[in-house]
Amino acid sequence: MPISLETFERGGERYSVERRVLTFLRENDQQAYNVLEITEAVMDTGWSEANVDYPVGDGNDDLIGCIVDVATVSAILDRLVDHGALERRVLDTGEGERSYYRTRAT
Repeated sequence: MPISLETFERGGERYSVERRVLTFLRENDQQAYNVLEITEAVMDTGWSEANVDYPVGDGNDDLIGCIVDVATVSAILDRLVDHGALERRVLDTGEGERSYYRTRAT
Protein backbone atom coordinates (compact mmCIF):
# COMPACT_ATOMS: atom_id res chain seq x y z
CA MET A 1 0.00 0.00 0.00
CA PRO A 2 1.56 3.34 -1.00
CA ILE A 3 2.19 6.04 1.59
CA SER A 4 2.12 9.80 1.26
CA LEU A 5 5.31 11.80 0.76
CA GLU A 6 4.70 13.41 4.15
CA THR A 7 4.64 9.97 5.82
CA PHE A 8 7.74 8.93 3.89
CA GLU A 9 9.65 12.03 5.04
CA ARG A 10 8.98 11.14 8.71
CA GLY A 11 10.91 7.89 8.28
CA GLY A 12 14.54 7.56 9.22
CA GLU A 13 17.30 7.07 6.69
CA ARG A 14 19.21 3.80 6.67
CA TYR A 15 22.38 2.61 5.09
CA SER A 16 22.01 0.55 1.96
CA VAL A 17 21.79 -3.23 1.90
CA GLU A 18 25.09 -3.14 0.00
CA ARG A 19 26.77 -1.40 2.92
CA ARG A 20 25.29 -3.96 5.33
CA VAL A 21 26.69 -6.80 3.19
CA LEU A 22 30.16 -5.24 3.16
CA THR A 23 30.07 -4.56 6.89
CA PHE A 24 28.98 -8.13 7.68
CA LEU A 25 31.71 -9.68 5.53
CA ARG A 26 34.40 -7.34 6.88
CA GLU A 27 33.41 -8.10 10.47
CA ASN A 28 33.56 -11.83 9.68
CA ASP A 29 36.61 -11.84 7.45
CA GLN A 30 37.96 -15.20 8.64
CA GLN A 31 35.10 -17.08 6.97
CA ALA A 32 33.33 -17.20 3.62
CA TYR A 33 29.55 -17.29 3.25
CA ASN A 34 27.04 -18.34 0.61
CA VAL A 35 24.28 -16.04 -0.62
CA LEU A 36 21.61 -17.50 1.68
CA GLU A 37 23.81 -17.12 4.76
CA ILE A 38 24.59 -13.52 3.85
CA THR A 39 20.92 -12.79 3.17
CA GLU A 40 19.91 -14.18 6.56
CA ALA A 41 22.60 -12.10 8.26
CA VAL A 42 21.81 -8.74 6.66
CA MET A 43 18.08 -8.69 5.98
CA ASP A 44 15.84 -7.90 8.92
CA THR A 45 12.80 -5.83 9.81
CA GLY A 46 12.58 -2.75 7.63
CA TRP A 47 14.79 -4.26 4.93
CA SER A 48 13.30 -7.60 4.10
CA GLU A 49 10.43 -8.27 1.75
CA ALA A 50 9.58 -11.28 3.93
CA ASN A 51 8.12 -11.24 7.43
CA VAL A 52 11.33 -11.79 9.40
CA ASP A 53 9.53 -12.00 12.74
CA TYR A 54 8.13 -15.40 11.78
CA PRO A 55 9.69 -18.34 9.92
CA VAL A 56 8.65 -18.94 6.34
CA GLY A 57 5.40 -20.82 6.44
CA ASP A 58 2.95 -22.05 3.87
CA GLY A 59 2.03 -18.52 2.83
CA ASN A 60 3.18 -17.57 -0.64
CA ASP A 61 3.89 -13.98 0.46
CA ASP A 62 6.63 -15.08 2.88
CA LEU A 63 8.19 -17.40 0.33
CA ILE A 64 8.09 -14.76 -2.40
CA GLY A 65 9.59 -12.24 0.04
CA CYS A 66 12.46 -14.63 0.82
CA ILE A 67 13.10 -15.18 -2.88
CA VAL A 68 13.15 -11.42 -3.47
CA ASP A 69 15.59 -10.97 -0.57
CA VAL A 70 17.98 -13.64 -1.89
CA ALA A 71 17.76 -12.22 -5.43
CA THR A 72 18.50 -8.72 -4.11
CA VAL A 73 21.53 -9.83 -2.11
CA SER A 74 22.74 -12.04 -4.98
CA ALA A 75 22.67 -9.06 -7.38
CA ILE A 76 24.55 -6.94 -4.83
CA LEU A 77 27.18 -9.66 -4.38
CA ASP A 78 27.66 -9.92 -8.16
CA ARG A 79 28.17 -6.16 -8.40
CA LEU A 80 30.65 -6.15 -5.49
CA VAL A 81 32.62 -8.99 -7.10
CA ASP A 82 32.62 -7.15 -10.45
CA HIS A 83 33.96 -4.01 -8.74
CA GLY A 84 36.69 -5.93 -6.89
CA ALA A 85 35.32 -5.44 -3.36
CA LEU A 86 34.66 -9.17 -2.80
CA GLU A 87 36.07 -12.50 -3.89
CA ARG A 88 33.86 -15.37 -5.06
CA ARG A 89 34.81 -19.04 -5.18
CA VAL A 90 32.61 -21.85 -6.46
CA LEU A 91 32.90 -24.94 -4.29
CA ASP A 92 31.39 -28.41 -4.39
CA THR A 93 29.59 -28.71 -1.06
CA GLY A 94 28.69 -32.36 -1.50
CA GLU A 95 25.18 -31.28 -2.43
CA GLY A 96 26.22 -29.50 -5.60
CA GLU A 97 28.27 -26.46 -6.41
CA ARG A 98 27.70 -23.26 -4.48
CA SER A 99 29.28 -19.80 -4.59
CA TYR A 100 30.94 -18.47 -1.47
CA TYR A 101 31.96 -14.86 -0.83
CA ARG A 102 34.47 -13.05 1.35
CA THR A 103 36.12 -9.68 1.50
CA ARG A 104 39.07 -9.29 -0.82
CA ALA A 105 42.29 -10.60 0.72
CA THR A 106 44.69 -7.88 1.82
